[in-house]
Amino acid sequence: MVDSLFADVSYFQAPVDDSYPYAILSFRSNDGTFRDPNFAANYEWACRAVESGRLACFVVYFYWRPNWLDTVCTHREMIEQAGGPHRRMITMIDVESGGNPGGDQSDGINRAYWNIADWLGDTRRVVGYANHGDFHGMWPDRPDGLRVIGAGYGRNPNLPGQIAHQYTDGQGFGGGLPEGCPPFGDCDMNAANGMSPQDFAAACGVGIEEEFMSALTEAEQRELLEKTREIWIQLRGPEGKGWPQLGRDAHGANRTPVDALAAVEDALERPRK
Repeated sequence: MVDSLFADVSYFQAPVDDSYPYAILSFRSNDGTFRDPNFAANYEWACRAVESGRLACFVVYFYWRPNWLDTVCTHREMIEQAGGPHRRMITMIDVESGGNPGGDQSDGINRAYWNIADWLGDTRRVVGYANHGDFHGMWPDRPDGLRVIGAGYGRNPNLPGQIAHQYTDGQGFGGGLPEGCPPFGDCDMNAANGMSPQDFAAACGVGIEEEFMSALTEAEQRELLEKTREIWIQLRGPEGKGWPQLGRDAHGANRTPVDALAAVEDALERPRK
């Protein structure tokens, strides 16, 4: 089983460089309206790393605050100033109780979620982050299909929709997994269990196939769909039930072209009496 590791950093660590060893990276843009000083350098490197094939995708996160619109606008503005959202970029909403009001904050968090989803054009490109308590306490009413990175140092929280697990803050909770990586040293580390970096990217709507389809016009996508449907019909027959003109198999079902070729080969190889 493939597991993908990746770091989660901010200005508390050094800016990323080519010594970074993994194919996914997560880094902060802002905490409310506070702008992370390392964001521009990290974003520039991440965009270049995706283009060179070093990264499969990257996550840019913001720490949610009750002034959610100002927080979201700061996140969006920082990314626009850095060249706009890269096609392999994912936004993560960091939901934590530290410094925030207690109780249900679903309304403000969901408003932030939908604002970003509308901006990026795909709900899959917006993921959440929280530990078990904050996830259920601050965000009990969540969008359908939400993908989540669950925080649980020393224990996997297995949150609904979880696609990765932040397993350590670099302080000894890894249980044998890395507590950090170059060039950051000890830091927050995540594991996408059972997923390759490409799987993780696809789950967040920024995989190679999604990129290919988004590059096509609507007319080109319709044409591709029609041609795929025609090929499927030729291979499987009308309604996927084979072609009557090719005869029937041992179970009485119409043969497909593949079945018919196999029957011909069998007949040719069968000894003549």
